[in-house]
Amino acid sequence: MPKIEIDPDFVHQVRNLCYQLPMGIFNQEDDDLIPTVENKENCILCGRCVDNCPEDGVEHENFKN
Repeated sequence: MPKIEIDPDFVHQVRNLCYQLPMGIFNQEDDDLIPTVENKENCILCGRCVDNCPEDGVEHENFKN
């Protein structure tokens, strides 16, 4: 299971990330909350979380920002 983390300093940039990714790995209960990483086992190593997040707000152990 890959290590995926969201940098809370970039919460305003990663809000829409949850809606751009296909595998349901990120969850956000409210637009004002920091997204959480859930269901890491669903990760298909596509790298879209790293590529689609501005300001390098998502870290994935298999991909460099």
